[in-house]
Amino acid sequence: MNNGQKSAGNGNRGNYPHALSKIEIGPVSLRNRVVFPAWQLNYANTDGTVSDKLMKFYTDLAKGGCGLIFTGAAVVTADGIPFDRVMHVDTDDHIPGLAKLFTSIKEQGAAAGIQIVHYGRQSSSAVSGDVLRAPSAIPCPVMSQYDPEYKVREMTMEDIDEIREAFIAAALRAAKAGADIVEVHACHGYLLNEFLSPYSNKRTDAYGGSVENRARLIVEILEGIGERLKNYNSTTVGVRVSGDEFVDGGLKPGDFKEIVPMFEKAGMQMLNVSAGVYESMERIVPPKKLGPAPHIDVAAEIKQFTTVPVCAVGSIISPGLQVAESIVAEGKADLCALGRAQMADPEMVKKSAEGREPEIRQCIHDNACTFWTTGDPEVYCSVNPDYKKGK
Repeated sequence: MNNGQKSAGNGNRGNYPHALSKIEIGPVSLRNRVVFPAWQLNYANTDGTVSDKLMKFYTDLAKGGCGLIFTGAAVVTADGIPFDRVMHVDTDDHIPGLAKLFTSIKEQGAAAGIQIVHYGRQSSSAVSGDVLRAPSAIPCPVMSQYDPEYKVREMTMEDIDEIREAFIAAALRAAKAGADIVEVHACHGYLLNEFLSPYSNKRTDAYGGSVENRARLIVEILEGIGERLKNYNSTTVGVRVSGDEFVDGGLKPGDFKEIVPMFEKAGMQMLNVSAGVYESMERIVPPKKLGPAPHIDVAAEIKQFTTVPVCAVGSIISPGLQVAESIVAEGKADLCALGRAQMADPEMVKKSAEGREPEIRQCIHDNACTFWTTGDPEVYCSVNPDYKKGK
């Protein structure tokens, strides 16, 4: 990042000396430890390019002091699209819009990240018109109930080769567009998580069975990204995982003692620990009843297995940055992703840094913003007037 860029949110660490301290992640320097996680907003244009609404949303977050902003989730192939206005990074046509978006974010002093994803069996045949691809031909228990046209098939070796190349090519496009960090989405029950988990992967070939086999595709993607990005040495590569899937037979924190070192050896420089799959949706977007930071112990356990910075996520909601500060201060994670809290008030980091917590527009934790669970066409916020229904 350019040292001459604005530094909103890092001018006064005040009561948050840990959350507002700088951190280096690979070659990228962040002004603080606050992250906006990749969120499927459904604000893109219908061709997957960056819209004015997306530009405003992410630029406002950068102005508000956030240290690292993950845009996305951006799909790596055009098949299996679950919604009509998802971000794409599957062709070179998307590079100019992304470059403009990343520049806007970085001009405000934040680091610009992008998350790359394939939805696998948790997509919609009705929306995409496709037979969905997954490691095994096991329907998603949730999407198969909502999608009257739902169909899924087991991926062939040719499919695996195609998907591997799609992720690697997407990462290169992101780097060309100026992304500081590219995050490989391997959580929440989407395709790469499906390969990693014994819950959804019942293959008997080189991509199923043992932990090493189930992790193989992600490892190959990370190695391929490293090779393709060797001329873009200012770009950091991260991975997001569901540290606990909260389903019988699914991944648990202890499983990552073997998995995370494989990722790290393959080139992972940052680990983002979330939780849940569609069958345990309340763990992906924890409701108020679960309390603040209900998955922090999951992140803290997995942090023991890696040497790279770890980001925690999930209801890190408080009047200011109090919960994030305690998490970082206690060494449970190195960074904290605040999604709904910053959706409610994109200036919450800046206001916290300046001791203006009473002015922060508080998230009321009603999860009205999770449009995929409410049937709404895009993300709305109950308290942010810029993103209320009807805007």
